[in-house]
Amino acid sequence: MSVGPAIILLYNERRKMNYQKYTWICPGDCDALIEYTFKDGYGWPAGVMDLTCRCGTACILLSVVDATIPSTTTTKEENMEEVTTPVVMNLQWVEGDDLITKTYTESDVRHMVWQIKNLTTKQNEWYKKESQLRTFIHDNFENSDDQEALTEIAEMFDIPLTKEIEVTVWVRVDAVVEVELSGGDSFDAVEDFISSNLTVDSYASEMSVNNFEIERCEEGAY
Repeated sequence: MSVGPAIILLYNERRKMNYQKYTWICPGDCDALIEYTFKDGYGWPAGVMDLTCRCGTACILLSVVDATIPSTTTTKEENMEEVTTPVVMNLQWVEGDDLITKTYTESDVRHMVWQIKNLTTKQNEWYKKESQLRTFIHDNFENSDDQEALTEIAEMFDIPLTKEIEVTVWVRVDAVVEVELSGGDSFDAVEDFISSNLTVDSYASEMSVNNFEIERCEEGAY
């Protein structure tokens, strides 16, 4: 059963009356603090301010104060809860012959970003440890008494048991160069042409050519 309207009516009627609050203290063993609030006409008669505690001890009056509720006008404001529409993103991609469409919310995107950051951190930690392991194997393999164990570890982590060395190669190149029949081209011009067009390279991934130099160029075949 609803009593809301009755409570509101009683509250409004009370605001129209004056009230007094009496505060007593019991000096007995119970040490009680007693308060009474009465509207006008129901308090203690003038000059009579006695009260006996339930423990039988006469109480001492501490104060009498006005307890009238001031009349105020209040307006109740309804706070409307703001509804935020979640951000949705649709992505499409092709897998085989099928077009895949998937919907992601803002929460999904935040979760994926967190996963990517976490994966990147773990990958960086892995690469650092793998680099340390690679360096350790390379530095200790040749003088190790247990190269077989190091070889197995290197195979587990796809670490090639190789090293790089620098070499100098002397190469003889026989070539045919087309020149003017009139002999207008000097041999210096031929040397410049060869320097600009001759190159040395490697097809194997295990070798890279850092530099090459043409020391001399002579006419004729040997």
